[in-house]
Amino acid sequence: MRALAVIRIAVFVAALAWPLLTMGRDDGTLHEQRTLAPMPALATAGGRYPEEFDAYFRDHFGWRERLIRWNNLLKFYALGEAPVDRVIIGGSGWFFYSNPRDGMDIRNFAGRWPHTGADIEAWLERQDEREQEYARHGARYLIAIAPDKQSVYPDQVPYRYGPHAPGVLDELLRRAAAHPRLHVLDLRPALQAHADRQLYFKGDSHWNAHGAFLAAQAIVEALRPEFPTVGAIRREDYVVSATPATGGDLVDMIALGVTTHDEAFKYRRKTGGARLGLDLPGNSVWEQPDTRMPTAVLFGDSYGVALEWILCDAFSRLHYDMTTLNPPAPQIVATDRPDVVVLILVERNLPRLMDQ
Repeated sequence: MRALAVIRIAVFVAALAWPLLTMGRDDGTLHEQRTLAPMPALATAGGRYPEEFDAYFRDHFGWRERLIRWNNLLKFYALGEAPVDRVIIGGSGWFFYSNPRDGMDIRNFAGRWPHTGADIEAWLERQDEREQEYARHGARYLIAIAPDKQSVYPDQVPYRYGPHAPGVLDELLRRAAAHPRLHVLDLRPALQAHADRQLYFKGDSHWNAHGAFLAAQAIVEALRPEFPTVGAIRREDYVVSATPATGGDLVDMIALGVTTHDEAFKYRRKTGGARLGLDLPGNSVWEQPDTRMPTAVLFGDSYGVALEWILCDAFSRLHYDMTTLNPPAPQIVATDRPDVVVLILVERNLPRLMDQ
């Protein structure tokens, strides 16, 4: 019994001493995206030294990152929870994005995102101003709203975040009826009708080329009554290829080395189509020789990245400016003098209508 007690005491002392003895020897794999507390200097810290050393120790004690990683892996595999709040682990390998500091979060899925009717009216009034500005330059304006991934695949969202209910987009569409000059295109029906195909990456917050293709079709057909010569986006005009995809921005956020079993698709027009001219970060221009088709400017968020590769085939010239990477630049319309301006925003980015 005495030997057993000695062993217990030794293990207890070792557990207390080990974090101190191994400080600074971790492998630094957590990518916490913050600055860890530095080692304080007694001469400059003065009376703050105990507090500052405590912060340093909590950030640097031995095996800290390993222990956190093991805890995160346990949460992920045993409890189906992500180690970061902005990622939600859904069913069948689906990841969902939710960040209250980046637009609307998962509360909107159940119709509970905090807002007022005055907020939405302010967004619409701002867009009324944009429509009038673009009209002065001879351009028609279309606002296209891409659905959040969870709006297309609600059954994959954990039950605790539901039930799925009408959210801010539904309210915006109702209020937009009082703004007759605004053309707001809800892309949910176009995608939901084909939800049996995978239209979004499982481990990423964006749609894939299938989803972007359906959106391009819907946008073109919404414009056709006013622009009969806008090009057709037809599946039979494209060759579709697929390559394995194992990552994504949501997978990267949890930093656990998890892979998804996914595919990345690419649509390549069989003949003709637009060619990429200008290719700068978040700023690209597509052109083709058929000048009978209208010209367009595409503003918006990162959902335009996959969209531009297909939508460009419907216009003689398309200029895409990613306004979440570059500052909004409505002066492009004055310079380009397009026939059409399209704004593409994903549902969670609806508050950005105020600054687009």
